[in-house]
Amino acid sequence: MKPVPTADETLARIERGLRMVTVPMPHLAGLAAAVRCSIDDRVPTMGVFASGRMVANRQFVAKLRENELVFVLAHELLHLALRTHDRAKGSGRLEFNYAHDYIINDILRAELGFTHVPAGGLDMPGAKEKSAERIVIEMRKDGDKMKSKTQVWDGEETSARGALNPSGQGQRNADDAGDVMDDAKERELFPECRDGQSRQKANIEREAAKSAALGRAMGAMKGRGLESGDVTQTVMALRGMYKTPWEAALQKWIESVAPGERTYLRPSRREVSGSDVVLAGRKRESWMLNIVLDTSGSMTGEIPRALGAIADFCEQLSVDEIRLLQCDAQVTNDEMLSPEALANYQVSGFGGSDLTPGMRALAEDARVTAALVITDGDIAFPPEEMPYDVLWVVTPNVYSNFNPPYGRIVRMQQGGRA
Repeated sequence: MKPVPTADETLARIERGLRMVTVPMPHLAGLAAAVRCSIDDRVPTMGVFASGRMVANRQFVAKLRENELVFVLAHELLHLALRTHDRAKGSGRLEFNYAHDYIINDILRAELGFTHVPAGGLDMPGAKEKSAERIVIEMRKDGDKMKSKTQVWDGEETSARGALNPSGQGQRNADDAGDVMDDAKERELFPECRDGQSRQKANIEREAAKSAALGRAMGAMKGRGLESGDVTQTVMALRGMYKTPWEAALQKWIESVAPGERTYLRPSRREVSGSDVVLAGRKRESWMLNIVLDTSGSMTGEIPRALGAIADFCEQLSVDEIRLLQCDAQVTNDEMLSPEALANYQVSGFGGSDLTPGMRALAEDARVTAALVITDGDIAFPPEEMPYDVLWVVTPNVYSNFNPPYGRIVRMQQGGRA
């Protein structure tokens, strides 16, 4: 019989697993980096608190294969992304935990290529097409007929009603059977967390919002049972804001590469909000803005904000058309679109980190005189200077040492602030 791994060994394995989660599901990268892992055998299997603390039992982790551990870790991150802790308020916490488990496991089975739910997890084929509230109603109405487990991981076969109320004396302890654990339980297990609990919850909520937005942009978080807030809402909400330094620099660069002089004979299509001021437009000279979008696995929720800012500036400068190349280790999409189309744009790729194919593809087009590259900076790129003007728009707090030998760099600020 193998000895149970130490807490440090288990923790190292979980941290590797969290990194592996971001390969097939890059929209969870921010949450994977933000969670804090604690090894605690007082917890039967694995669970997560709203503060982002993830707790795991050593024996439970030890018996999982690597791909099964990735599944379980992705499952816990999705509880945070879908705000299970908050949405369960006003309902039975354990029954809502079960409902979201059915949905999450149905998503992950398809996303990660499993034919069954590992670790004895809850299974309801087709759950991702339902809302959690509808599943709760089904469990209450037809619980005797629905197959379920006595707990969300490593449970024994039972009915949904038996899982939630095995003794007939009221709902069982949600922290014993579920993996969505409450604040009081965290303070009981980790009394030192009291002072920082609220601050950590606020940070996790911000990362969860980014994960949900990027997941929608990628098409990775589908189904009627998931949260609202798709990329259309995200981009539109961030258009027309005051200009931070990076946005002002971006506009200045676009101005410098845009053909045609300013003229009031052609007013700008964009008005100054709340005033009668008319902005000067440009003489009609049809031109196209070229964009290379880094869709490597390390990119996070800044894509909607960057695309929203670019759409704003394109309208102001009368850009007629955008050529947008999505690139991870190869060009995954090369298309022409209008600035308006950026408001609801599907992002794909999320593999490697080499923009060389995309940038060289533009170099082969003699019409290209300037290109904007949106990246986190953790990339490979052509070592030779491109035959066109390059502006690198670098997302915040990811790879601060990015310093290419050509082009100009604009660094986005976290949260839109200077």
